[in-house]
Amino acid sequence: MKNNSGDIDDLRHEAESLINLESVNIDAVSPHDLQTLFHELNVHQIELRMQNEQLVEAQQQLIASRNDFITLFDLAPVGYLRLDEKGRILQSNRTVQEMLGKNHSELRDKFLAAFIHTDDLSIFNARYSAFYKKPDGKHIELRLLDRHKKPIYIELSGRLIKNQAAASVDFNQDCLLVNIIAIGERKKMEAQLELAAKVFEHSQEGIMITAPDTTILKINLAFTAVTGYKPAEVIGRTPKTLSSGRQGPAFYRDMWQKINKEGCWQGEIWNRRKNGDLYAEWLSICRINDKFGRVSHYIGIFSDITLRKLNEKQIEQLAYFDTLTELPNRALLNDRLKQGIVQAVRHKLWLSVFFLDLDRFKILNDTLGHFAGDLLLQNVAKRLRGCVRESDTVARFGGDEFVILLTDFVDEQSAAQHSAEIAKKILDVLSQPFDLSGNQFITSTSIGVTLFPKDGSSVGELIKNADAAMYYAKASGRNNYQLFSDSMRSEALTRSTLENDLHHALPNQELVVYYQPLIDLQTTPNQIIGFEALLRWNHPIKGPISPDDFIPIAEETGMIVAIGEWVLKTACKQFKIWRDQDQPQLTKICVNLSARQFLQNDLVHSIRQCLENSELDPEFLEIEITETVMMQHMSAVIRILQQLMQIGVTVSLDDFGTGYSSLTYLKKFPINSIKIDRSFVRDILNDPDDKVIVHSIISIARHMRLNIIAEGIENAEQADYLMQAGCRLGQGFLYSKALPAEQLDALFPPTD
Repeated sequence: MKNNSGDIDDLRHEAESLINLESVNIDAVSPHDLQTLFHELNVHQIELRMQNEQLVEAQQQLIASRNDFITLFDLAPVGYLRLDEKGRILQSNRTVQEMLGKNHSELRDKFLAAFIHTDDLSIFNARYSAFYKKPDGKHIELRLLDRHKKPIYIELSGRLIKNQAAASVDFNQDCLLVNIIAIGERKKMEAQLELAAKVFEHSQEGIMITAPDTTILKINLAFTAVTGYKPAEVIGRTPKTLSSGRQGPAFYRDMWQKINKEGCWQGEIWNRRKNGDLYAEWLSICRINDKFGRVSHYIGIFSDITLRKLNEKQIEQLAYFDTLTELPNRALLNDRLKQGIVQAVRHKLWLSVFFLDLDRFKILNDTLGHFAGDLLLQNVAKRLRGCVRESDTVARFGGDEFVILLTDFVDEQSAAQHSAEIAKKILDVLSQPFDLSGNQFITSTSIGVTLFPKDGSSVGELIKNADAAMYYAKASGRNNYQLFSDSMRSEALTRSTLENDLHHALPNQELVVYYQPLIDLQTTPNQIIGFEALLRWNHPIKGPISPDDFIPIAEETGMIVAIGEWVLKTACKQFKIWRDQDQPQLTKICVNLSARQFLQNDLVHSIRQCLENSELDPEFLEIEITETVMMQHMSAVIRILQQLMQIGVTVSLDDFGTGYSSLTYLKKFPINSIKIDRSFVRDILNDPDDKVIVHSIISIARHMRLNIIAEGIENAEQADYLMQAGCRLGQGFLYSKALPAEQLDALFPPTD
């Protein structure tokens, strides 16, 4: 712009020249008029200069304003675009350029559609025309693509700018000024909120949100499914609507105290459904605070655990109660006895333990069957419960054995006196007849009693000593009770020591296999055709231990399995040695199997392995089992016997005639031989009943094509009688007692 002060000076000079040119007339102008003229000229000159300064200042402000606008437009945190009606980019600010990774020239005259995600183009194309014409209050959400084709979530809003050629900022054509806001974080938050809402609604756990005063504000679908209440029925009310009444004020007071102190509480609670049913739930309550630390909400999350509680109760019933009698089982008995001992020690009290065993229970099972036996056990359980207090424990220990725990006696005298009274009551009650589905059955019991702390300080010791006292009761004629005594303690200690020593007997090679010959009674002279393997224990200090003393211990402790396997291996190897010494008359090695050993899962595999290792043909091995094993485990025994038959091993039924109902079940068992018990052979020459029994057994065996072996032959008369009666094989002291292998060689006939 030109400087106006120069124009004024030119005007002044021009006025002066005019005056000079009109000098002819100058005299006609008065000095005063000239002075006035010059004064006015000076005034105008000053005014013009002031106006010029104002104009310059306005122009500078306008330039500064334009620069500020451009700076704000270019550096604004919001993206700006000027678009024409076709969506062509006329101008862009730096925020948009950085967002898209493009400079101004790369965006100028390009269509905005070129930078929109293909999936969102249809939205933009459909809405842009209307958006351009009337953008006020409208928003478009879509995705732009940066230079790496990575999507950017944005929101468009705009303002239509009309042609303003005279404006201080150049808008010389209609355009749309578009605001672009990046909404990626907002979209993430919205997605999270949407997900949270879906989780809330579709959670398998019931959820309720309450105000600080516990007024229910919102519930989810699972809440309704569990409680039966719809939102309209509980919103605005409090959770007291669900109260079952099972928890008292103290429970809720403690719960809220923990919530207010720690912010959360969780636990098990019983509530009531809309239909009135009670249900158990696992509930968690959390306190939500606002930014000022004040409670804004409470959130309760719960799951229905009613079914789980029922299952737990059933599992507990199975784990701790006997399914037949519904009495506590051994596990629960041990737990209660431990607790009883702790309480007795703490409060200086006494308690007593009864160990009961039913008399003649096996006879019932064998004559009337296991169903009748189960009925008897159930009825015995009911009668026993009726003999004691609610606080006492009656438990089924196993089989026909029961244990009773009596507690809270102030001294030994009251414990002994009350225990004696209860024992007499039990003896009287159990001696009354039992009606077992129309069959009258009379039983009795033998009871052993121990007192704490006198007779033991642990669960195991008290029960073991009560068991020992019970055996004394049986030995005293049954149907009586015995209090544990010091003499019993001594014998129990002896038994315990023997049990401990037996653990070391096998690895220390203290056990020895003896062999008693099997004789063919029908040959002259009588010929040895095999042996029965018998276990002996040579104790390093006590000397020989009777099998009657240590085999029951081995049975009870389970040691009999390992010991029996060792006996089987030893006997098979020894018999193979004898066979290899050219003794063809030897055709049988008999090995006894205990009940526990016979019923182990891998018995048949173990026998097969033993035969293979000793290279002994299966036909030479005969397994002996007792009637007791057969009667108590019929189905399992039949299966195992069939498997033994399949591999070629023969089976003998030992002590035949001493059990019950053997004749009824004999045909069901796949056996090869039966052994007449020595109790019948002992008096066979003098007792007519024994003669009848022996003749009957031999007759039955012949008709069933079974071999017959007589045990306990001690003199020639017995042998002759048995031979005449048709018994082929026998064994006994008449021929030889059981001897170690090295002492039997002299009994064999010489070989060529």
